[in-house]
Amino acid sequence: MARGKSGGAFLSTLDTEHAEWRPLLALVEAALGEMERPVWSESVPAREHSAAIGEPLVSGAIMQVTPDLVRRWVHRAMTIASAGASAIPFADALAAGRLDHLALFEAAVAGDPNRLDDLAQAAGDDRGVLKVVGPILAMPILHACRRAWTPLVPAAWAEGYCPICGDWPALAETRGLDGQRRLRCGRCGGDWRTERLRCPFCGERGHENLGSLVSEGSEQQTVDVCERCRYYVKAVTALVPIRPEDVFLQDLATLVLDVIALERGYGRPTAKGRRVQVVAKPSRLRTLFRLHQWTTGGAR
Repeated sequence: MARGKSGGAFLSTLDTEHAEWRPLLALVEAALGEMERPVWSESVPAREHSAAIGEPLVSGAIMQVTPDLVRRWVHRAMTIASAGASAIPFADALAAGRLDHLALFEAAVAGDPNRLDDLAQAAGDDRGVLKVVGPILAMPILHACRRAWTPLVPAAWAEGYCPICGDWPALAETRGLDGQRRLRCGRCGGDWRTERLRCPFCGERGHENLGSLVSEGSEQQTVDVCERCRYYVKAVTALVPIRPEDVFLQDLATLVLDVIALERGYGRPTAKGRRVQVVAKPSRLRTLFRLHQWTTGGAR
């Protein structure tokens, strides 16, 4: 099935079942459409295997982006976010310079909660909206990174966080007839293998400290919990892999599992944040235009 149709059907189902999520779903829909644009792939830096053991490929990356591309996408995304949080005029903050397009985009790609907090304070966001919007804002470039970098992921990757973008897993997927366990990233759609009995957050392997909470009426969706670190990951069973673009939506669709875990005192770890630099580069079209002016004597 085509990506657009699958994602569209998923969005329609969630929109019908959760009308209160419509502003958020509108933003996700915009991000899914933005991912279709090939221009994001042009900003993905060439990478080799991570130089430092255990570091995701995004760590230390320098992404050169055309300012207009980021400005347009950030403005559109924050305008949609403002519709769902009308008391926070993000578009006005961007226009007034209190919220910088590139700084916000860079913090979102890096997954840095502290920088997002600082930007939220500058924009007058005291409800944590930017922390929700950040992963969605970064999806177009991070999915482009995943498509380019997946062949570079070491087969022996043993960390609990995503080898592409460094985020903690949104889901654990028990896949196929052999029940292979895979961890899935909501930000970039990353997909990496893990052991059946191992906490992705602290590495605990002792079965006496690992357990599951079962959702009533659905044995195919559980919450895997660790008594050592008190963190949880939602676990789903699937015959075929969840499409990378749908992992974020699947995370939303299983919100009841988050409620079950939180009510029992389990949580999700804070994002680590990675060192990522986003650099503005001139538009190719603008550069060619300036070159044409120079060669014809129009400008010096």
